[in-house]
Amino acid sequence: MLSTAIVIFREALEIAVILGAVLAATSGLKGRLFWIIGGLTGGIFGASLVAVFTRSISSAISGMGQEVFNASILFTAALFIGWTVLWMRKHAREMTAHLKKVGTEVAEGKLPLYSLSLIIGLATLREGSEIVLFIYGMALSGQTAISIIFGSIIGFALGTTAGVMLYYGLITISAKYMFQVTSWILILLVAGLSSQGVSFLQAAGYFSSLSKPLWDTSWLLSEGSIGGKALHSLIGYSAKPTGAQLICYVTTLVGLISTIVLTERRRKHAVTVAAMVAVFLLLDAAPAFALDKIYSPYVTKGEWEVEYRGSSTFDSNHDKNGIQSHQTALGYSPTDYWATELYSNFVRDPESTFHMEGLEWENRFQLTEPGKYWMDFGLLASYIYAHERTNADALETKLLVEKDIGKFINIANIGFEQEVGSHAHSGPDFELLANSRYKYSPYLQPGIELQSNLGTAQARRHFENQEYYLGPAIYGQLPLQGLSKLKYELAYLAGLTDATSQSAIRLLVEYEFRL
Repeated sequence: MLSTAIVIFREALEIAVILGAVLAATSGLKGRLFWIIGGLTGGIFGASLVAVFTRSISSAISGMGQEVFNASILFTAALFIGWTVLWMRKHAREMTAHLKKVGTEVAEGKLPLYSLSLIIGLATLREGSEIVLFIYGMALSGQTAISIIFGSIIGFALGTTAGVMLYYGLITISAKYMFQVTSWILILLVAGLSSQGVSFLQAAGYFSSLSKPLWDTSWLLSEGSIGGKALHSLIGYSAKPTGAQLICYVTTLVGLISTIVLTERRRKHAVTVAAMVAVFLLLDAAPAFALDKIYSPYVTKGEWEVEYRGSSTFDSNHDKNGIQSHQTALGYSPTDYWATELYSNFVRDPESTFHMEGLEWENRFQLTEPGKYWMDFGLLASYIYAHERTNADALETKLLVEKDIGKFINIANIGFEQEVGSHAHSGPDFELLANSRYKYSPYLQPGIELQSNLGTAQARRHFENQEYYLGPAIYGQLPLQGLSKLKYELAYLAGLTDATSQSAIRLLVEYEFRL
């Protein structure tokens, strides 16, 4: 019921804002209500036709193909709602201004009155069709008719009331902030709908290799409980998610958030970043060193991976405390010597809020056959695309080395990063990363880890100006169904120089599977 109420509230509010803009612009125009009501009626009629045809198609293919059709409905609803979130966040202000302009031109006699019917009708048809597809999708996902009806009534009443109050200026909160809050809720809802769509496809026999449950949280929150039902309808919660569901959920979530962040480049952010770059140029200082994954040179053909990694620093000095880095990625190994991966990079530092830093396209190459030589070698090459165009893009390369001695696994990554483009302002930045772990079991491998940034050759000539972290770490992997597995890494590192924070933690979780 909660998810239905939120979606209906959002769609009703959008229609109310459109109506409010047109009514305000045509205030005092004789005959405007006839055309506006006509457009509203036409839009509702069109949405009703969508509902009729959706039900008719569903009845016609009942039996064979029903699961595929149900999945298609859920994916279509997710697509429409996701597109609306992206479009409204980018064009809400322009849309409202356009509607007011059209209304003004109608009032001045520059456009015919039936233009009002077209505007209102098309807007109502769009929002109404989304409501129809969403409600049908909610019914397919297990919501009862009573919860859908009550959720729709509550959402429509709240959305209409909020729109009317905004029109008359009775509430101080603007529609902008209402749309922002509901947008983030709907993003989770879209990910949930996509995940539920995958479950129907699995019931039809697709993605059989990823159909086994990854975990079972029924003991903590059953899907049959009130909280479980609410979370299931709101964000697609599943107590026993399959690998395909998890991949679809994470990919949808990361894709939507990345698209929003990439398309919302506000001028004030650009000014802030430009000022920070100017300060860095004057002080000849390098940006904070982000703890990184230590790569093995090995590549497994046909392997997919979904990865999260993050780090955070701790220090009594405000400037070095709470520096965070978060990355999500989707990767694939098309051959037995090449793996490619796409990352979304998010950061937070003491002088800014959590924001997107950029995208990274990473390619890893296995150069030698395992065990053929005394050491095994690989190469990593990445292109880092800066989100803020006042920042520089970068090229990164690393030599990957591994040597196993008995039960000890020893890995080193030696690399450098070079800024490129018109905003590049520093020479190559050198890094040395290494770890040594004891293979006690596949599930638990204790070890020690070194993360260091030597800086540029021009600016980092003294040890205390370089950044070094050293500390204990644990690594391991948990076998799942089939050939899939869940890898983890956790390190607690102490800073060794004045340029380094007093301590830091690094976490990596990686789900590997085959299709």
